[in-house]
Amino acid sequence: MNRRISISSIDEETYGSSGAMLVGDRLFVSGVSGSGVTAGEQFGDGAGRIRDVIAELDAAPEDIVRTRVFYTNPSDHDALGLAHGEAFGSVRPAMSLTQVHFLPDEAKVVVEAEAIRNSTATAVRVGGVPNAEDWGYAGAVRAGADIWVSGVTAQEPGDVIHNPGNVAAQSRWVSNKVIAMIGAVGHRPADIVSTRHYTAVAYAGVNTVDERLRIMHPHHPTSAGITVQGLGDRRLAEMNEVEAVVGAAESRVNVNSGRPYEEDHHYSRSVRAGDVVYVSGTTSVQLDEEVGSPFDAYGQTLETLAWIRWGIEQQGLSFRDTVRTRSYGVGQENLAPVARGLREILGEFRPASTVVGGPTLGRPSILVEIEATAVRGASPN
Repeated sequence: MNRRISISSIDEETYGSSGAMLVGDRLFVSGVSGSGVTAGEQFGDGAGRIRDVIAELDAAPEDIVRTRVFYTNPSDHDALGLAHGEAFGSVRPAMSLTQVHFLPDEAKVVVEAEAIRNSTATAVRVGGVPNAEDWGYAGAVRAGADIWVSGVTAQEPGDVIHNPGNVAAQSRWVSNKVIAMIGAVGHRPADIVSTRHYTAVAYAGVNTVDERLRIMHPHHPTSAGITVQGLGDRRLAEMNEVEAVVGAAESRVNVNSGRPYEEDHHYSRSVRAGDVVYVSGTTSVQLDEEVGSPFDAYGQTLETLAWIRWGIEQQGLSFRDTVRTRSYGVGQENLAPVARGLREILGEFRPASTVVGGPTLGRPSILVEIEATAVRGASPN
């Protein structure tokens, strides 16, 4: 059974998206910001909307396996962690808490979620992360064959921060911690299919590719490398989160575009595990490494979505099977052209969507990066 429902019709019309999307037992909720003046009020209202929409799609709040919280004011970090604990403490999903440059409609916070219906009784959740009890989250969650690992930094319980100021050493420590989280639910790094590397802007530009080899090579999962404003404590340089699928080491299908950059950085353009396709963070950069439509957010959105479509169709799925996109844009003035591109290309089948703003995407001429997930059979009839 597939269903799409609305949470905020104005935002969904703007981005050509659905508030939430159900495909079989997989449920994807768009980035939601609630009403209110403070970040805490907006988070509380948004979390309530997420719980309501999950119930409307015949799932339980305890079926939530991942949440992502994006916020703009660094002073809100700890309060939002506690608010997450109040909203989701009985659930304990994998969680990431990330400070971004800006959010649509001048929101102070957005939260997105993913759930697996009927997984409550069998899901495995492990700790080993800072503030886990107060902030209501798990280090890793396994439901069936799927594994979600929370955003991992070089911070440990007790506010211990490893290697402050040493970006490479932190990256290496984080990669090892991710592997430990995978191991805690009984599996191995070769089963990782999708990765996200958030780097605080104060540490941007430091090459840490080799420090991630244990989670990236030789199995080459998807990757999104995003510069963000911060990760909480100013001494934290990097946060990684991953998805894994039990048995993916033997069954995965990797697709590369032919860019040497993908091979050099040990990732694939798309990875299929079973009926799910994960697409890397994608920009308009072409095979010759030139930026398509430089400094043109609308043109880059169209070109980026064309690459994403290619990555999905190379895996034997329809582009209309796309269930989620996550778009990172540079410059608030570029929100409208990014929205226009998303609406024109995705508006017919309306996946769940989150849009956030970052300070940079590596090159000054790159204004948009988009991740995507597709599930076979999601295409509307």
